[in-house]
Amino acid sequence: MKKICFLICSYLCWTQAMGQQNPPVTGTIGVSYEGYHLWKEPSAWNGMNARRPANQFRFNINPVFHLGKNFTLPVNFNFLTNPVSFAGPYSGLKDQSLVQWISNPANSFGINPKYKWAELQLGTQYLKYSDLSTGDIGIFGAGIDLRPGAYRMKFFTGYSQQGINYYTGPPIVPGAYQRNHWMVQLGRESEGQYALLFNLAKGKDQLQSVSPALPGTPGEEGFVASLVGDVYSGKWFWRSEIARSYFTKDLSQPKTSTLDNSFKPFIEGRNSTMQDWAGKATMGRKSEKFDLSYTTRYTGAGFQTTGYPYLQQDKWDNTVNTRLALWKKKMNIVGSVGLRVNNLSKTTLKTKQFIGNANWTTQFNERLTMNLGYNNFGFTTASGTNPYGVKNVSTDISLSSSYNLPREKMMHMFSNSLNYSLYDERDVNTGLTTTNKSFTAMLAYTPAFFSSSLSPDISLVYFNNALPGFTNKLFTITTGLGFDAFKSKANFKTDLQYTLGKLSGYSANKNLQASLHMKYQLTKKLAWNVFLSGNHFRYGDELMPSAPDGTRYRETNYRTGLQYKF
Repeated sequence: MKKICFLICSYLCWTQAMGQQNPPVTGTIGVSYEGYHLWKEPSAWNGMNARRPANQFRFNINPVFHLGKNFTLPVNFNFLTNPVSFAGPYSGLKDQSLVQWISNPANSFGINPKYKWAELQLGTQYLKYSDLSTGDIGIFGAGIDLRPGAYRMKFFTGYSQQGINYYTGPPIVPGAYQRNHWMVQLGRESEGQYALLFNLAKGKDQLQSVSPALPGTPGEEGFVASLVGDVYSGKWFWRSEIARSYFTKDLSQPKTSTLDNSFKPFIEGRNSTMQDWAGKATMGRKSEKFDLSYTTRYTGAGFQTTGYPYLQQDKWDNTVNTRLALWKKKMNIVGSVGLRVNNLSKTTLKTKQFIGNANWTTQFNERLTMNLGYNNFGFTTASGTNPYGVKNVSTDISLSSSYNLPREKMMHMFSNSLNYSLYDERDVNTGLTTTNKSFTAMLAYTPAFFSSSLSPDISLVYFNNALPGFTNKLFTITTGLGFDAFKSKANFKTDLQYTLGKLSGYSANKNLQASLHMKYQLTKKLAWNVFLSGNHFRYGDELMPSAPDGTRYRETNYRTGLQYKF
């Protein structure tokens, strides 16, 4: 707690000093408390564990200082007193050093002072340099972003995760190595005209960050270089990027000079190092009512970057994309059609998949709007030495509409949607493909009163999920009510939801949820928020047929906090 007080006092002293110069300030500052409790029956049942810490304080400090016309200072401090909810290393504030606490991914500390075209980046940053280099993770560190005229010069270094030791539990914590990163971008760019950008990015696990070494978790190292080239000419455009990666799967293996898998001085190859290419390009034409483009994207089987850890490999996509605005722009159609080729390396069976999606929205008049959607997407990839590989392909069709019926004192608003989904998944152990079908229907009614703050609503949802020899059906009814009080200084919103679930062959599950949210405006800039919720879930006899009263749990959650707006 001393660390929190130190940071808050430092912040208040700093803002007071800044206030002597009377700079304009925008942004927010706030503090909140959250309490959580779980009750379950039988009490010794381990099928349900607490999903939140019992007590949690949250602080957010997000002002932006404007000093003159050319200097801005955004501050982003968001942190918790309990960064994680499990019992283990670094589970509480007392178990961490100040540096560990500030850099914990559960917290976010960032300062970005900017003067004209120069920006200094400090703390936790989410930086996207390009689609194939880095941009999918938060990194704690320091860097610069310089944009004099059309020139671009960027650099950032830091780490994306802390070193966490293996913990036997309960629960078991597998641990993680600290992963250090650096990234560079150089080039020229003029928005809406052209871009020529060269990117370098590297990430490497620090094996010495934990002791002893994590069981079954080898350290990794990756480096990627990419070139972005974009050209815009009138209504025509071209966007492209090509990248080369070097990725080491196991840092414990010795370095080798016999393999052509090094890119010195950035990375030196080992027996587990892979290298490969990736690229993407889009060319097309844009206009007010019609767009048409062609996109191709290739990712090699060995291409991998620490900046996009979940990037799918070993595939080639080709799609044609279009947009139409018809009927005085009241009808809009957006869609794409193409082909995906998986397993280009032929480590498993090479497959082809149709890619298609379309969205058609039409506003027939001021009252009626309809939307029709279609999507077919997924992937089939190799899975190491497994002969079957991985397959996940989904097809979705949806139809929705909304209808408004105005009256003298109120407006009746109706909406509904239908969705059908077909999902195929292949078991990597047996090679068997399971077909998962689901159907969802929703109907909602929301009246709006012109002379009252009352805003009630009610909705019905039916869900049917079918697997071979198994079905899961859910019926949910939700009702809510919002209203103002205390001369409109307070706003209340209540919700009540009941869900009846039925698994084939078992008795029904029953779930009741209730919530209340209040926002009270104490002053023009200071607001008080309160949130209360309860969740009572009672299982059927699928978990414990021998338990006469079934298995159940109850969760309560309450939050309260103050938010000040500059």
